[in-house]
Amino acid sequence: MKYLKKELFIPITLISIILLSTGCASKNANGSYVSAYSYHPYLKQQARKVYASKPNIPLIPRQYHVPQKMKRVKSTPIFLSKKPQNSYKFKPSNNIAINIEKSAKSLLGTKYVYGATGPYQYDCSGFTKHVFSQQGITLARVSKEQAQQGRYVSSGQLQKGDLIFFDSKKSHEVSHVGIYLENGNFIHASSAQQKVTISNLRSNYYSKHFKWGRRVTQASYAMR
Repeated sequence: MKYLKKELFIPITLISIILLSTGCASKNANGSYVSAYSYHPYLKQQARKVYASKPNIPLIPRQYHVPQKMKRVKSTPIFLSKKPQNSYKFKPSNNIAINIEKSAKSLLGTKYVYGATGPYQYDCSGFTKHVFSQQGITLARVSKEQAQQGRYVSSGQLQKGDLIFFDSKKSHEVSHVGIYLENGNFIHASSAQQKVTISNLRSNYYSKHFKWGRRVTQASYAMR
């Protein structure tokens, strides 16, 4: 029996060495890679002699070393990474308001005709519809419907490019529309002056009949 154990020891020891050196040995129940044969008094003694002849191989490896190439590299999650510098953030563009002013002023003096939409004559809503269409913003045809588009703006919050609406002596309903410029000035196709002209909100008539403003120059309010 003792002779048989000696005969089996050599191949078992060699296989154990190969498995341990290549990282192919399986774990024991306690998480170690110690061979069960190393606990036999005789086999343990013989194993020490074999390992002693090869000092580069540890007798009982305490930790399974993962090769450097196989180590997992941590990557920064996308949601923790810095925001790109060119990330989109909406800001109301002054360029649209400036372009609206230029387009409107280019039509100063154009004849007013009720129901006209251009290009050589306009009524008030036909004028505003044409000017805003140059910026890709679609307005309704008549002033009452234009007065419901975009965002409500009070007289103290008016900005260049806002639509402004008025009623008349005959009715409190919206009957006129213009485009606010700045410093109280606005441009419109005036039925009183029979042309496209610039007037001021502080004048006696317009200060009394001003209703409200509407802002349609921002992407979230414009109908395109």
